Amino acid sequence: MTVSTLPKRGRRTTAVPAKRVASSRGWIWAVLQIAALVTEVFAILFLLAQPAFRPQQVQVSGLRHLTAAQVRSALSLPGDRNIFFLSQAELGQRVQALPWVRAATVSLALPDRVSVAVTEWKPAAVLQVGEATYYMNDVGVVLDPATEAGGLPVVNRPDIGRVRAGQHAVGADLLPMLLQLRSGFPAAYKISLMSFQLDRREVLSAQTDRGWSIIFGQMVTSGDRATLEPKLAALRALNGRLDLTSLPIQYVNLENPGAPAVQMRGHK
Repeated sequence: MTVSTLPKRGRRTTAVPAKRVASSRGWIWAVLQIAALVTEVFAILFLLAQPAFRPQQVQVSGLRHLTAAQVRSALSLPGDRNIFFLSQAELGQRVQALPWVRAATVSLALPDRVSVAVTEWKPAAVLQVGEATYYMNDVGVVLDPATEAGGLPVVNRPDIGRVRAGQHAVGADLLPMLLQLRSGFPAAYKISLMSFQLDRREVLSAQTDRGWSIIFGQMVTSGDRATLEPKLAALRALNGRLDLTSLPIQYVNLENPGAPAVQMRGHK
């Protein structure tokens, strides 16, 4: 009989698959990340809900005609909104909508401060409608009722109707031309222009300090306004032939610069 020996079988050991271990660790890490994110969101929401971060302090600089109360009213800051949710650009646009404001810059600072830097328009002319007078800026926008002209040029518009702040009462291209015309008139003609008038058809005329008026004609289009130069050239030609400072003139009509008309007092 032959005796054979069988090889001993080794004892099996159960090992945890590597993939299962890695999966467990990844799941735990994901849970921790979600927990951290929820904590951060909760903390942010908690901070945003705090009354300490709502806009309370409003500082305004650069005011001459407006009041700080008017600027605060224009800002219309919500009492229940956090300062983090305010738009500086939007707030600046609200302030700039005020007729007196030429430019406005708004800045926000923690925890609750809103700072507004305002640049105001300077009155460039006075609009007269009947007995009422209003300041205008240099692009012809009404600013506010005027207490006095104070040496500013006066533009009379008797037919304009009801006037409101922010209204374009004189064309943005026309008013700068009138301001320049008024400043240069004394040197060119030895005559001062006391006021301008625009009727309902936008016909421009000017009253001189000699008691007579100048009719320039309609000033609706850019082509109309471009005729001012040849009309002034026609007036210079008249000034070379006539003594415009002393003659009893009633008006000079320059609507046709090629044939200006002079009407004397007492003549029809």
